[in-house]
Amino acid sequence: VPQSHVEQGKNLGRWVNRQRRKPNLDQRRLDLLEQAGFKWNGARTALLDKRWDTMFQLLLQFITKNGHCDVPQSHVEQGKNLGRWVNRQRRKPNLDQRRLDLLEQA
Repeated sequence: VPQSHVEQGKNLGRWVNRQRRKPNLDQRRLDLLEQAGFKWNGARTALLDKRWDTMFQLLLQFITKNGHCDVPQSHVEQGKNLGRWVNRQRRKPNLDQRRLDLLEQA
């Protein structure tokens, strides 16, 4: 979206640009933007990859401890809501192939 793009009287372009630069968007908003096909800049992509990899490592730890990956939705691991993250991964329609493969192999 060009930065000057206006949609229904709102400056959508400027809003999109701000979302790409926000360092601490909560996971729910990140997921919503990704589901809408949002394209991130390089630095944001690296940050999101790191967050995803961290949660995946927590999932592997859970599997090692419990022998399964049926994480209760309210389960928190090391201060992170692993259960909610796992639930979101199951519902994501556009999960990239690398992540999908990792989850299926876990």
